[in-house]
Amino acid sequence: MEEWFERLQELDIKIVAGNTDGDSDTAETHANHDLSFPIAHSVPVEIAEKLGAWVGERQGKAMVQPCEFVIRPDGTVAASMYTTTQLGRMKPEEICNFVKARI
Repeated sequence: MEEWFERLQELDIKIVAGNTDGDSDTAETHANHDLSFPIAHSVPVEIAEKLGAWVGERQGKAMVQPCEFVIRPDGTVAASMYTTTQLGRMKPEEICNFVKARI
């Protein structure tokens, strides 16, 4: 995602990420991928549900499934994507094209 960061910024697209992992795991991910956008950590299931995330179960534990949102400047959701695997994520180029065409 970072390679697209400048192009996203040119379109005034801001990236904010959230993670259910703790501070140290999230910091490690942030550092390992040299990310420049903020990542919230320790997001509880209750907050994820309020954001519209789908909560599944794995090995008897609640697990927040990956979800992505494109938010309009007025705060409404323009697009969203939910997945239960590592497949099917929004691609930066698709986000740029979507924003240029619809927002």
